[in-house]
Amino acid sequence: MLSSILRRLRQISRRIYVRVILIAVLSLLAVGLAPVLAPFIPEDFAQNIGADALGPILTILASSMLGVTTFSLTIMVTGFTKATSQWTPRSQNILREDTVTHSVLANFLGAYLYSLMAIILRATDVFDHRDVVVLFGVTLIVVALVVVSFIRWIVHLEGIGSLHRTASALEEQAATAIAGEGAAPCLGCRPLTDPLAQIPDHTVPVRAEVGGYLLQIFEDRLQGVATLHDGRIFVIVPVGQFVYPGDVLAYVDGIGRQEDDAFAKLRAAMPIGDMRSFEQDPAFALTTLSEIALRALSPGINDPGTAVDIANRLGRCLALLDAPTKASAPRLDRVWLPGVTADALVKAAFDPMSRCAGGAAEVHSGILYNLDKLTDARNPDLALAAATCAERCRKRAAHLVADIDQGLLV
Repeated sequence: MLSSILRRLRQISRRIYVRVILIAVLSLLAVGLAPVLAPFIPEDFAQNIGADALGPILTILASSMLGVTTFSLTIMVTGFTKATSQWTPRSQNILREDTVTHSVLANFLGAYLYSLMAIILRATDVFDHRDVVVLFGVTLIVVALVVVSFIRWIVHLEGIGSLHRTASALEEQAATAIAGEGAAPCLGCRPLTDPLAQIPDHTVPVRAEVGGYLLQIFEDRLQGVATLHDGRIFVIVPVGQFVYPGDVLAYVDGIGRQEDDAFAKLRAAMPIGDMRSFEQDPAFALTTLSEIALRALSPGINDPGTAVDIANRLGRCLALLDAPTKASAPRLDRVWLPGVTADALVKAAFDPMSRCAGGAAEVHSGILYNLDKLTDARNPDLALAAATCAERCRKRAAHLVADIDQGLLV
């Protein structure tokens, strides 16, 4: 249960409004810090730093930070639009979770709120001369924070929405999802390889109440419900699959139809949404990365170099399936989940690109180079999937490429 809570908190922290609210609250607390620390300020020191030293700084912060925040939001939206229109619309999902952008915008807005509240409270004579000293010190910290944020923002703007930044972010997400699947196959649950043989006849179905994509599975919560009722849960829908209202998500054994609260918890542990998530869906991450290559291979762009680079990135991600893993018993013994197969990942990565490469022999060569490397993998499933895909892609290339140099495809 703890891992599900931590995962949910991590996902919430990637939302921009969370950091904005947090910084805003901290800025208000900073203003309220002045009366608390004022009694510790020496009288003679308070007389040397008065309101005249603080007023101009607060005025500059209040007048500039709102404009900077608005301008930065415009830049962020422009970068997202660029990535969506030029690379792939699905890239916006990962760019929206850019923590650097979130932190910078939150700092700018927090500085504006802090300076505005300080100006208002000073105008109402809430602060005495000792309070002003504390406020002056806090203001210097805020100014330093703004300067650091400006530097981070300038460096970050060099690549926001660019091809390299977008492809690298998607590759990192795909690598994380694949590595997670390799470290804990089936999310640490029992593998559901043969539903007809593994699922008992007397089970009760858990049906989807809304249509959409299965975003992720909180496996610890499923285990908790199954343990509470001394039952078993067989999830038949893989993460990322589209379901209609009334479709079966899972079958449960030991939980009766009258247990409405248990069924509500089970549905909550398998959230459904309008857009697929990268969290537990390596195939979606690979597909999104591959879409950049498909856009580059379109007749209007005709950029085979980008497609070759994406092929190398896809091969690097899939190579993570070859990492040695320690055989261990499933951590969650009351939940069965369908696993992610190497064949499905290889197909999602290379087949669309191979079909769209047309007569670009260098792209076919890049695809086959990576597939041949994966064929040598120690993971037998990965090696077989790569060899099978390489055979398909080689036949496809021989059919699509006119006057081909056969040496490229050997």
